[in-house]
Amino acid sequence: MQKKFDILIVDDDPQVHKIIAKMLPLEGYSVRSAYSADEALTSVARAKPDLIILDIMMPKVSGIEVCNKIKGNPETKDIMILILSAKDAQADRIEGLTHGADEYISKPFHMRHLMRKIEHMLAGKDEELKQ
Repeated sequence: MQKKFDILIVDDDPQVHKIIAKMLPLEGYSVRSAYSADEALTSVARAKPDLIILDIMMPKVSGIEVCNKIKGNPETKDIMILILSAKDAQADRIEGLTHGADEYISKPFHMRHLMRKIEHMLAGKDEELKQ
């Protein structure tokens, strides 16, 4: 039986949560939500998700800073991060990936594209669990 992966959505836009949180459980994923950097870091400290879908542009603390904190901590550095952002210039993508993100998708996004990225990212984790 396949493990039910835990995904944390971090975005200050409730619509993004609504759309993604509706689809992911249909694909067998469990979903948690955080609407700010502080909520995200608290949630990660409580229970490590398998993957974080992270927005860059959030109030107070940016997604890049959240990414740095997660990837810079030995306890959480192996959590995969997919940045989902309205910032879609090449420089923004490079910045996100340079700061430790594993993947980058720009908004607006197609749900099917996002689902394929998530499946691809978690396929490696699934293989690790089988060994």
